[in-house]
Amino acid sequence: MSLTLAVDCSSEILFVALLGEGSALVELRLAVSEPHSKTLMEAVDWALSQASLEASQLEQLVVCCGPGSFSGLRIGMATMQGLSQVLGLPLYTFVEHDLIAWKFAFMNGVFAVLTDARRKQVYWAPYVSDGLNVTRLARCRVDDPEALISLLPEEDILLVGSGVDIYRSKLAAALPGAELLGAPQALPDLALLSRMPLLPEIGSTVDVSDRIGLHKAGERLEPLYIRPSDAELNRLRKIKEAAK
Repeated sequence: MSLTLAVDCSSEILFVALLGEGSALVELRLAVSEPHSKTLMEAVDWALSQASLEASQLEQLVVCCGPGSFSGLRIGMATMQGLSQVLGLPLYTFVEHDLIAWKFAFMNGVFAVLTDARRKQVYWAPYVSDGLNVTRLARCRVDDPEALISLLPEEDILLVGSGVDIYRSKLAAALPGAELLGAPQALPDLALLSRMPLLPEIGSTVDVSDRIGLHKAGERLEPLYIRPSDAELNRLRKIKEAAK
């Protein structure tokens, strides 16, 4: 991988990394009360300074497209798209759950990645690994824990991610044979992006929407929204109330 700036704003934790050939030169995980809009560029500047690099030396940019915080995703993607245009660099996107899943490529079998979707729900996707490669078995979706449990086998499955920490007792009671792994082991690791393949732009003649890797961003960069935002739900609610 060329010298790459990678950013993940999908959760309350801000992840920023400078990646070289197969490794991370600088990695930053920032958990503060300030919104990402106030801390992202400061974090990027800090990472560059720690590596004694200038933004002009970057060769490509990578940003998480979701699922996750609606405002966080918009901030991260808009910022990186702006940098892409200013610096004239290619921009790639990745799915949060795919990056977490990549950490478990060494294992054999089926597992699922669960992250907190708030509203008493989880974002999740199922995967299978052969010990070397990881394949996503279905697209990311959002469900309440009960619905998720009904779709999973009771044994021989690993559940990983922040959703495990939140619903650990419920998952353990309903799936006694499952292995549960939460933070910090199941946090995303931006260094792994250097091992993920580069894929064509989504919407090209090749259907790559379900392939794991870094997708070339097109002119219209859209976050991976799995459910309507709060603003959209409020707008629909007002329309319904006005129609009564």
